[in-house]
Amino acid sequence: MSSILSERNPNKGTEGDKDSQADTEKHLPIERRSFCKMLLASAVFCITTKTSALVLPNRLHTENMETQPVVVEGGDMPLVRIDLVEGKSHEYREKVGELIYQTLVDILSVPKHDRFQVITEHRKSGLSFDRDYLGVHRSDDCIFLQVTLNSGRSIELKQRFYRALAAGLHEGVKLRREDVLINLVEVPKENWAYGNGEAQLPCIDSAGTG
Repeated sequence: MSSILSERNPNKGTEGDKDSQADTEKHLPIERRSFCKMLLASAVFCITTKTSALVLPNRLHTENMETQPVVVEGGDMPLVRIDLVEGKSHEYREKVGELIYQTLVDILSVPKHDRFQVITEHRKSGLSFDRDYLGVHRSDDCIFLQVTLNSGRSIELKQRFYRALAAGLHEGVKLRREDVLINLVEVPKENWAYGNGEAQLPCIDSAGTG
């Protein structure tokens, strides 16, 4: 009996091995497909991660460029108004205008020959100002300088202009620095018409020549 069982057991074992092998071969394609899917998913994840890492800095850089204000150094077309008390000579008034024009060219990069000025004399009673406002002690020689120009200059550049103009007038016509009152009025380029009833500056920019 035991010999019979021993003879049958190997057969059963062989049949069991065949069944197990058949089951393995049967499920092997499914496992391969699962493995391939898992491998593909991993590859897609890696590619997506690397792409996001490359795109995000570029996107942030672009957004920063769009949100940062544009600072324009220089520009065109100042209109200068000079108001002072009457009694100064023609040469004095001309020299003041020349010094202002040259400072605009040197500091604010205004083009040469771009000189448009209105010089107005006032009776002493017609030019009213506080003599000690903000701790600055002004005399009868105080002049008002109002410059209308294109917008875009930085604060640092404007401060350089103030210092240079006050120093230039002090050296050129012996005007005290305390007597130089400056006001800058910034406007967009479309607010200018040089003549012919046309706004030339926007047209120049669109043509790429300005």
